Amino acid sequence: MFTIGSGTAAPSRRRSYVVLVFMTLAAGAMDAVAFLGLGGIFTANMTGNLILLALVGEEGWEIRALRASLACVVFCVGLLTGFGMPKRGRVKERWPAAVTRLLWVDLLLQTAFLVGWVLCEGAPGPSLMLVLIALGSFAMGIQAAAARRVDIAGITTTFVTGTLTALAESLASRNSSHIAHRAGIVLALVCGALCASLLLHVARLWAAAVPLVFMLTALAIVMTGLHARKPRPVPRRG
Repeated sequence: MFTIGSGTAAPSRRRSYVVLVFMTLAAGAMDAVAFLGLGGIFTANMTGNLILLALVGEEGWEIRALRASLACVVFCVGLLTGFGMPKRGRVKERWPAAVTRLLWVDLLLQTAFLVGWVLCEGAPGPSLMLVLIALGSFAMGIQAAAARRVDIAGITTTFVTGTLTALAESLASRNSSHIAHRAGIVLALVCGALCASLLLHVARLWAAAVPLVFMLTALAIVMTGLHARKPRPVPRRG
C-alpha cells in the first residue's frame, strides 16, 4: 500500500486529496444512477446490497436478490483486481503509478456503462440491466482498491460509513488532524449523488455521464499535477 506521508510535499498531498474527492463524487453519482435506474441496486455501497439480499418475502425479491448478489460478486472481483495490480513504480513517488492505471480502467468501465445507458435511452431491459450493474460494480470495486492504495487518513471513496465513524471519533476526542478531510469526503458522496439524481429527472439520458465527468476530472489532476515531470535544473555557466 502506498502512503502519502510527511516526506511528501504539501502541494502533492493536497492534490492527492482533491483526486479522492472527485473519485468520491463519481461514486456517489454512480450509486444514484444505479439505485434509481437499475432496480434499486447499489454499485458502490455493498453494505446496502448485503441488506437487500436478506429482505425476503416481498414481491420480486428474487430478482432483487439476484441483482444485489451480482453487484457484490463483481465488486469483489474489482477489489481483487485492484489490489492485485503490481506496483511497478519508483519507491519514492508523489502518486503511485499503479493507482493511475486503475483509474484508467475505472474510466474505461464507466465509459462502457455510459454507452450502454445511452443505447437503451436510460431504460434498460432485464438483461442489459444486469450488464450495467456488473459494469458499474466492477468500476467501483476498482476505484475502492485504488483509494485504499493511496491511503490518506484512511479515506475510502465508494462508502463513507468508516469515514463518518472516524470523523465522529475525531470530533469526540477533539483531534482536528483529519476532520476537514473526512468531512469533505462525506459531503462529496452526497453531492455526487445529488447531481446525478437531479439530472435523472431533467435529462435522464445523460445522467450516467455525471460519474464519468468526475472521473475525467480526477484523472486530469493526476496526469497534469501528480505525474507531471519536474523541470530539469538549468546548469550554471562557469
